[in-house]
Amino acid sequence: MFEAKEIVPQNTDWIVLVFFVVFAILTFLKISFNDRLYHTSNLFFSKKHLSIYFNKEKTNVLNLFQALIFIVQVLIISLLFYVYSGYFQTFFQPLNFKTYVLILIGVFLYFGFRFVLGFFLAYVLNLNNVYKKILFEKINYFSTLILWIIVPLLFLIYTENNRNIFSWIMMLLIVVLLILRYVLILNNNKHLLFNNLFYFILYLCALEIAPLVIIFKLTI
Repeated sequence: MFEAKEIVPQNTDWIVLVFFVVFAILTFLKISFNDRLYHTSNLFFSKKHLSIYFNKEKTNVLNLFQALIFIVQVLIISLLFYVYSGYFQTFFQPLNFKTYVLILIGVFLYFGFRFVLGFFLAYVLNLNNVYKKILFEKINYFSTLILWIIVPLLFLIYTENNRNIFSWIMMLLIVVLLILRYVLILNNNKHLLFNNLFYFILYLCALEIAPLVIIFKLTI
């Protein structure tokens, strides 16, 4: 049984800076893209804006909103891995700012590799249009997930009492949201996926399962 005291390092000054950057970006997005940010935060409840924004952004995936929300994703996911690395015997030791930077670089490279490999496979299999639609939904649903866990993560880091229980609740929340994300994506694209079942299985193995297995083997 691991101990909760390992989950957070004693010096968290730089973590404050990370949250400051995250909230600064979200404030800018709130001011500049208020409707877009609001709809993104509510995609688990309503999917009608997915098609609207997809038609607007499918020719410009790397727009300012997506770029800034991606930065938030990378910062929060890296911080989440950093916090929970105290629970496991990983090579992310000792826990300090340098460790967080290494995790940050690893997360960025992971998403970058998946992005490039995904488009390569879609090009080879002649599924560009299908992949763009699914990728757009995956990115936006993941943005929703990240927006939902920012505040719980903040409490997890700075809560002193019952931290072990809260950490398990946080893990359960993330698992539930990830499952919900995949269910929504599958439901939204069930006709496309069933018509291209072989390619979907290939994609699932290459971009969803294999990277997670590799990460698990490298870190545990």
